[in-house]
Amino acid sequence: MDRRCLSAAIALVLAAPFVGAPVSAAPIGPATGTRPASRDISFAPDAQCDLTTVHALAARHPQSRQFVIVEADQATSTTGTLQIVARSTTGEWRCQQPPVAARLGKSGVRPLAERRSGDGTTPAGVFPLGTMRAWDGERFQFFGNRPDPGVRGLYRDVRQEDCWGATPQSPIYQQLVDRPRCTSPDEWLTSIGDVYEFAAVIGANLDPVSGDAPGEPALAAAIFLHRNSYTAAGVSKPTSGCVSLADDDLRFALRLIDPGLDVQFAIGDLAYLRQ
Repeated sequence: MDRRCLSAAIALVLAAPFVGAPVSAAPIGPATGTRPASRDISFAPDAQCDLTTVHALAARHPQSRQFVIVEADQATSTTGTLQIVARSTTGEWRCQQPPVAARLGKSGVRPLAERRSGDGTTPAGVFPLGTMRAWDGERFQFFGNRPDPGVRGLYRDVRQEDCWGATPQSPIYQQLVDRPRCTSPDEWLTSIGDVYEFAAVIGANLDPVSGDAPGEPALAAAIFLHRNSYTAAGVSKPTSGCVSLADDDLRFALRLIDPGLDVQFAIGDLAYLRQ
């Protein structure tokens, strides 16, 4: 091969891509602009959500960029749907999780101020993602009997000592305390197993709490978004007041819920949510 052919062959080799070699993006240096970078939401392009209800909620809660909407057909319903919507950086509301089947309280839904602990209803209203401080000082918004599935907020791995106080007019009401093997109405979290494999704290009757002192109405305790409970025949059961989902739907929802978007849980029948 003469020198010109050899030079051309070497040039082709050098120009060809190296199959199998990783392609690395150029390193990104610190931002130099005057405006901070903004992460936009993820969304499902083909999913349909109830935007009429979203806009009604957004008018009352303009600071929120994400809603977890739990919608019942009527106040006595023990079933409903859960959908997650968020506002993009361009101001559009988009569907992140289309409506999926949800189970509600065995006595339906009832506005928080009208319900009482143990009445079997899911509190209706608009509530933030709850932030709790456990007996050992750890702060959390999500918890579970299994490892963190990839939530965006503060996650607590349940300890053997963890008891959620739900006894009305007691100082541990709506507190996570060190009381292993506590009994009903308090909840020993580890004993609830995979129903509490992962859960989000719905901020109903938190900050301040009503019901932890004598004479106060005990409005709600231990209101979570968690996994369905099932009959022996595999049929999902209503809850004692929480909102529950099938396992895959729960995991998907928990990974979307974003404290950075000032997320709010909007729970109730359709007329109530749109009022």
